[in-house]
Parts: sequence; C-alpha cells; structure tokens
Amino acid sequence: MRMLFITTKNKLYQGDLLENTILHGLRSCLGDECVDYPKKKVMYHDFSEVHKDNIHGRGFSLLTTPIKDISNRNIFDQHFDVVLYGDGHIYGEGRNVIYESLAFGNVWFLDGHDLYGHAPNKIVFDDEEIIGTQFNNSFKRELTKSSHKNVYPTGFGIPKERLLKFNTAIKHQLFQKTVPDHAVFRNINDLGGGFKHHKFSIESEYYNDLSSSWFGLTCKKGGWDCLRHYEIIAAGACLLFRDYDKKPPLCSPQNLPCFSYSSKEELDSIINRLIVNNKPTDEYIDMVGKQRKWLLEFGTTESRANNIIKIIGEYLL
Repeated sequence: MRMLFITTKNKLYQGDLLENTILHGLRSCLGDECVDYPKKKVMYHDFSEVHKDNIHGRGFSLLTTPIKDISNRNIFDQHFDVVLYGDGHIYGEGRNVIYESLAFGNVWFLDGHDLYGHAPNKIVFDDEEIIGTQFNNSFKRELTKSSHKNVYPTGFGIPKERLLKFNTAIKHQLFQKTVPDHAVFRNINDLGGGFKHHKFSIESEYYNDLSSSWFGLTCKKGGWDCLRHYEIIAAGACLLFRDYDKKPPLCSPQNLPCFSYSSKEELDSIINRLIVNNKPTDEYIDMVGKQRKWLLEFGTTESRANNIIKIIGEYLL
C-alpha cells in the first residue's frame, strides 16, 4: 500500500498525539511507501520551527527517537493508493483536492478530537453533549456512536522500544508522582493545556518514577484515551483505571485488562489486596503480564498502524 499522509501544518500543534502515534507506526510498517506531507519535521528531530519543550507532553515517548527519512518527497511525481489526513482539521485546516487526486479520491481521516470542546458535529451521549464523528471513512479515538459510514475505532500508541524491563526490585512507592487529581479523588487542578501540572522535564526521570511505582493510576480527562495509560504499562507499573468499567466500549483504550475502581475505598482495597508487606501477589504479577501483552498486541504505534492498513486495504480490494 502506498499512502500519502497529510500532516498538520500549524507549528503550534506539532505535538498532536494521535497524529504522531499513527504516523510513527505507518512509517515503521510501510517505510518509504508512506509519505508524510508536509514533512512532519519534529518526528525526524528537526526542532527548528518549534522547540521540543514547547510541544504537548514535551514530546515524551513519541519523539524520543527520530524516525528514518524518506528518499522521495516529490509527491506530485507519484501516485498513491490512499490519502490519509491527520488531525489538521481540529486546528482549522481544510482538505485539498489536489492531494486527493493523487490517490484518485480514495480519502480517509484521523479523528483525534477529545470528547469535549469545539467541533462541527456534536451529539448527545449519556445525557451530555460531546463531540461526535466528523467524517465518513475515518478512524476515531473517542468513538461512542456514529451516523457516518466506515468509521472505526483507533487510539494512541507507544513505540515498542519504550517498553522497559519489568523489575519489582526497584519499586519503592505505591503510585507515580504525576498521578492525575481525579484518579486519587483530589480537587481537580490539572485540566487543560500547558505544563503547570507536569512534574518532569526530563523523560528518563519521568519513566524512572513510573518504573519505581507499584501502580500507575489513571482516569478519564478530556477523553478516555491518554498516552499516560501506555507509558504506565510500558514502564512496568500495574495500571489502575478509575471508572474504566463505565467507558464506552469503542472509546480507546479498547479491551484493556485492568482493575477499575470508582471510590477511594475500592482503590485502597485493590492496592492492599495486590501488594502485601511491600511484595507483589500472584494476582498483581498476572495482571501486569496481561497488560504488557495487551500493549504489544494492541497499544504500540505499529499495532495501531497495522489495524488502519488492514482496514483500508480491505476497501482497496
């Protein structure tokens, strides 16, 4: 499959996590057969237009290692099987019929909207207004229901090389220092953009904190999906997910093995059951193994990309 991936042009939004997840995976799976246009410079560690520290999440995990460049970027001398738009539409960027003609009008879209915010198409789900599906032929992260054709769930992912060795000997704290307020029933002060609630500016220190924790606590914020879920598992902590059992099935992360809790009492009970005298129980070890297996099968950038390649490929037959 030859794919033209249309990236976000706005320099302020080069850290879009879904776009970077899928592009990282597609370039890994398809090599030069996937051409990103305009060139997504930050993925190649060209930070001449935006400093890495100013990118959402400081580029942790998805921008740790540069991807290999492409030999031919003259897209107008090439033909493609499909055009896949990234998340530029979220930031006001429109379609381009010239690009689409290079794949004879076979066009698909990523839809990385959170549940809440501004978007042309809104729906009511579970008695609240949320952002609905925006396009036919799309892959949506926060998918609840859709009246559009050919809409499939997708989600964030992490490069497989970020998976660290599981080591209980280094664990000395119950959960990570970056735990979200909502996950531990505190007053919420960590919503929105910016870096005020980021406790680490060095990626290795962030991962060391996760790795030294028995548990990584997480929860829904702007949406159900968050790169934090994948980083917790990759670092070797056991992920505990507040209200995961209330998540719509198609919202990412789909079918994730985890312990769900809805009260502080439930959280305390799970922690005390899984770690006894500062040692992990068999139940703890079993769940960590299941989560890391899930991550490799469904939660890497490559697995996310391969699912997209498979679905689009079926429409090309």
